[in-house]
Amino acid sequence: MSNLQLPSQEPQSFEIFELELLKQEYFFIQNTIEDYNKQIWAIKALGIAGTGAVLSLMLEKKAGVSPRAIALVGCVIPLFFWLLESQWKHFQRGFYPRVVEIESILAESGMREPAIFGGWSRVLKRTTAPKRNGYVWDGLLNPSVFISYVLEIGFLLIMAAIAPKLGK
Repeated sequence: MSNLQLPSQEPQSFEIFELELLKQEYFFIQNTIEDYNKQIWAIKALGIAGTGAVLSLMLEKKAGVSPRAIALVGCVIPLFFWLLESQWKHFQRGFYPRVVEIESILAESGMREPAIFGGWSRVLKRTTAPKRNGYVWDGLLNPSVFISYVLEIGFLLIMAAIAPKLGK
């Protein structure tokens, strides 16, 4: 027979039990935030692929289709993905206050870890509390969201301006 030992059934104090639940919630929220990041990267990749498809159509030089018109209409693609990603980022940022709260509770209980969000914020010199709240600031005008789309739209507008010269 094996020497299977059952874990001791000693009663835990409520404080230890509560800290264990907080740690589980903390890592669940961190995994959820990471899942949002994966979705956000997929959205970004689809947006860039859409912009690439517009460029491909524009450079195909089919008779009767203006490359300038394709590029200008193509600007809608990054706008659509910008709005989509900003919604996901806004939803993701809804988890941050609870992460900060749990990290502070764990720190007050004498634990130095886990402190994923707080550590990241300290290293990058960011405050854990956002300066502004709401969909516009958390998502739409969040630099990690809008910069790539503004660059895509700018590139398409430049291509629209030089498109007539490409065909000659």
